[in-house]
Amino acid sequence: MASELVVHNGGCHCKKVRWRVEAPASVVAWDCNCSNCFMRANTHFIVPLERFKLLGDSSNFVSTYTFGSHTAKHTFCKNCGITSFYRPRSNPDGVAITFKCVDPGTLTHVEVRQFDGSNWEASYDHTGIASFSKLNTNRLSIDIKCCYNLLVATPLIDIVEDEDHIFLEDSNTSKMPLFVSVLTNHIKI
Repeated sequence: MASELVVHNGGCHCKKVRWRVEAPASVVAWDCNCSNCFMRANTHFIVPLERFKLLGDSSNFVSTYTFGSHTAKHTFCKNCGITSFYRPRSNPDGVAITFKCVDPGTLTHVEVRQFDGSNWEASYDHTGIASFSKLNTNRLSIDIKCCYNLLVATPLIDIVEDEDHIFLEDSNTSKMPLFVSVLTNHIKI
């Protein structure tokens, strides 16, 4: 993902909750299937708390719901009910931004990854999601570590390289790209 930060504005449907966030124009968004995210169909990207700002009197229109561990703070607009941002359990030091609530024009690409919230602990350990709320993270090394952890946990998968790509291959599937070609010049497994 691109590392240059741009300013994104966004908010809820009725525009009573408005915020500004600094994030790349190309983001990784998480599609979670925990009981809450699944029902709301919330797909979100995560930023460090320091890069998020609630604007104007928006805080007067925000309500919070918690459940389970009460670590996640599921916020929503009191007026229209939209969750445009919240504090996720996976990243209590960050903010999850519902990517569809970003005003048009600043997001150029959204890569959607799956987070198995119904098996939260295992997904947390294998996805590297916690790194997305850190200010100075080398995301590439986190992605490599997560892929390595998955490979170690799945010994029947082979790593196959050609001149442009790295693939995962097993007897049940065709080749699956592991990294985009631009990265293969920098990665040796």
